[in-house]
Amino acid sequence: MTLTPTAPQGAGEPEAPPASWRTLPLQVAGARALLDEGVRLLENLANEPLPVLRWYIATHTTIVLGRGQARDLHAASTAEVEVLTRFSGGGAVLMDRDLLTLDVLLPADHPLLDGDLGAVFLRIGTAWAQALSELGVPDVAVHRDAGTARRRGDDRERLLAAVCYATIGRGEVLAGGRKLLGLAQRRRRTGALVQCGLLRRWTPGPLLRALGAPSQDPEIEAAAVGLDDLSIPGGPVSNEAVMAAVERRLATAMRG
Repeated sequence: MTLTPTAPQGAGEPEAPPASWRTLPLQVAGARALLDEGVRLLENLANEPLPVLRWYIATHTTIVLGRGQARDLHAASTAEVEVLTRFSGGGAVLMDRDLLTLDVLLPADHPLLDGDLGAVFLRIGTAWAQALSELGVPDVAVHRDAGTARRRGDDRERLLAAVCYATIGRGEVLAGGRKLLGLAQRRRRTGALVQCGLLRRWTPGPLLRALGAPSQDPEIEAAAVGLDDLSIPGGPVSNEAVMAAVERRLATAMRG
């Protein structure tokens, strides 16, 4: 289905030309199926070079490692938890019902991909920040500097780098200085897949145990925050409200 969303227009303002893309219905399924579908859609850009927005939530807790991340996990902590490696880079995440994910799939010639590899993060992260601010999320900011992960540092730095939400990358969104939205990408000749993960709650204990670290780590616990952990005027913000607001802002970004 091809949709042409537009941002709300004020009274008397001319209607902006629509930005076309495919928006897929929210999918709730197992993590493996969800990740595989993202790869399929990226490859399909060769046949259908139209941007795609795809929202999804995993039905059960799964540890998802970044592409190239070592799988030296603590066996006792992962015996009953599926462990997968995603197509994009970055640190490990817990995919479960507390993570709302958006795949933004862009054909190779799309304007959002202009510039260096990090430029698309800034553009998409800014759209997210604008949407979250509109929804009442306080003290929202976009990280515009280099990433803070140090994968070749000392033991402590490597642990922080191994946990996606313990460090900050370019374009990622913070609330009160704590990471709320993580970003990762993978490029192919056909285009790019940009994955956006919005925390609903931040509970790093299971992931830390899997990495062989103590389940309580004040620094890592303070590094991120979930949307449901924030005090937002008007009360909790639903996934549906987030999706609608982000789609409106991305419509504007895609129009340039």
